[in-house]
Amino acid sequence: MAVTANEYVGMLKELLPPGPVWPRGDSASLYAMMFEVWAIELARIDSRANALITEADPRFAIETFPEWLEEWGLPDECLKLWGATDINTLRRLLIWKMTTVDSQTPQFFIDLAAMFGYLIVIDEFNGYSVMSRVNDVLADGIWPHTWRVNVIGGSNSTLQWHEVTGETKEALAWWGDSVIECLIRRYAPAHTTLYFGYWDYKEQENGQSIRS
Repeated sequence: MAVTANEYVGMLKELLPPGPVWPRGDSASLYAMMFEVWAIELARIDSRANALITEADPRFAIETFPEWLEEWGLPDECLKLWGATDINTLRRLLIWKMTTVDSQTPQFFIDLAAMFGYLIVIDEFNGYSVMSRVNDVLADGIWPHTWRVNVIGGSNSTLQWHEVTGETKEALAWWGDSVIECLIRRYAPAHTTLYFGYWDYKEQENGQSIRS
């Protein structure tokens, strides 16, 4: 806790030499008013030093928060695509970036997507070998390094189908999401090939869901 101006006045008076020339209770003399002025400045400096301790923790920093973001490269291009750059969101992502150890496990990417409001399912592929079953898909050696992120939902996801009222030059379907693709590709292992799929689950009258 920072020392107040009144406390500094008391400490300054305690430094005075003893004797009637320097009365401790005097508040109207010139030196007493000078003590008050000095005490205000000392209290301000003490308060700023105390605030520096708080600013050293990014969970509570306010004045130095822009410097924290700049040091850790936030907001990056993925966040700019996402568009959510309020201070609470940026603080949460800053702490995550500072405390998270990057990983290449499926669960890491699932958790990363969930933090931005996406539900994903990851498919990992394998090459065909002598250990494969007869009904396995024939695939060459690149497939063990290939995986697919299936995006089930997200505020920025696009998944649309051509309708009979659409123009003839319109694609039969189009999909994509620049935010989730930016996030996943940033942390994807460099030696792998990554694909994205987009799915839309619709609830039916019988309570079951179908994938389109």
